[in-house]
Amino acid sequence: MGGDEEGAELRVAVEVTVRLVAEVLAGIRPLRHLDRLVSPQVCGELAAVAPAAAVGRPVHAPRVLASWVQRPAPEAAETGAVVAVAGRVQALALRLERRRGRWRCTVLETTASRR
Repeated sequence: MGGDEEGAELRVAVEVTVRLVAEVLAGIRPLRHLDRLVSPQVCGELAAVAPAAAVGRPVHAPRVLASWVQRPAPEAAETGAVVAVAGRVQALALRLERRRGRWRCTVLETTASRR
């Protein structure tokens, strides 16, 4: 796979992962939708801070305000994002690793806390 194609694949993986994590933190997407994108450890960490599904309450789609990616190694990427979730600004830091031809989030840190 060429460098440009691989870079594009990584950008898409980062964008999708950040958006879906933000949607889980907003309570508008179930955690199980991330099963193929994040490690079991990350799922557990998200479960600890993600609110229950937004049933019967107004839902506001999260917005990604800024994001960036760096490559500390050929098979690893570290990304940060600032997202607006339910009127609050939160920071995300993710590590994605390429295994068996797919990017997967293996580490997640967030300023989100259980409400």
